[in-house]
Amino acid sequence: MKYLILFSFLFSFSSSFSNDYFKALELFNLRKIEDSLDMFKKVSNNENDEKRSDAMFNLAIIYDNGFGVPVDKTRALYYYEAASNLSNKYAQYNLGWKYYNGESVNKDVIKAFELYQAASNFGHPQAMFNLANMHYSGVGTVKNLKIAYKLFLESKIFGINESDYYIKKISKELSPEELLFLNGEYSSLIEEEIQLPIKLEKEE
Repeated sequence: MKYLILFSFLFSFSSSFSNDYFKALELFNLRKIEDSLDMFKKVSNNENDEKRSDAMFNLAIIYDNGFGVPVDKTRALYYYEAASNLSNKYAQYNLGWKYYNGESVNKDVIKAFELYQAASNFGHPQAMFNLANMHYSGVGTVKNLKIAYKLFLESKIFGINESDYYIKKISKELSPEELLFLNGEYSSLIEEEIQLPIKLEKEE
């Protein structure tokens, strides 16, 4: 369950974004880190700014990794949590990873499950994959192969190729009847036909 540092997110923006957010990105690219931090903080404090949670996430990434500033895990955690509370899927994913692995926080797989689920609901592919793993292994939740199967299919559609290993693995663990039903239920998520296990006829 790898921890994605979505630092490239700092550099993705559109002309429709707030001017202050755009300025913060530009200042960061110019390596004017302190000025950039001030501008990101200004955006994060503005409840009317549509890029508020993104600014918080970027602040968390900067402090978490020490990009131009000393590493500050406490500040990073503060901004991850603030952005997560505003439904920022990137913050929810990174915070979930921290709780799952016990980095800068007390390990809490139930909290990690909740955060991965939230990020997954907003379409975060790696969160889908990690959530599927938790359903598959029964960590942080009750083991459920059917839910895991669906989530692995979804994460594969979004480009997480590691999902294919578990899709094939679960296909062998489910009964042919269960697999047939699920393949029909989730047919829109299946890119290629999944072969049913051969069911041997009983000898007379």
